[in-house]
Amino acid sequence: MTHELMALDIPPDATFCANDLMALGCYDALRELGKSIPDDVAVIGFDDREIAQHTHPALTTLILPHYEMGEISAELLIDSVGDLLASPNQIKVECLMVERDSVENPKQNG
Repeated sequence: MTHELMALDIPPDATFCANDLMALGCYDALRELGKSIPDDVAVIGFDDREIAQHTHPALTTLILPHYEMGEISAELLIDSVGDLLASPNQIKVECLMVERDSVENPKQNG
């Protein structure tokens, strides 16, 4: 997909990948195209796998709040068993960003 995005008339200068493994594929495709990360294209992953800190450049990513998601899921399950849920819920949980080198830091540039 990265090849298709970069072939657009106006290619992106940043890519947010659905997970860190997809971001690794994006890294490979950008290198094949001769692009530099983050100078030409910034890349962000999602799920903070251990590999993210060992990529070159180190991958900026978001941390999934597993404990909080489990806690909320358990509460919803208990409420549904007790017929306390009136309708389907949409719940937003905050994901902390781990800033690494795959995104240019504007503070460093001046």
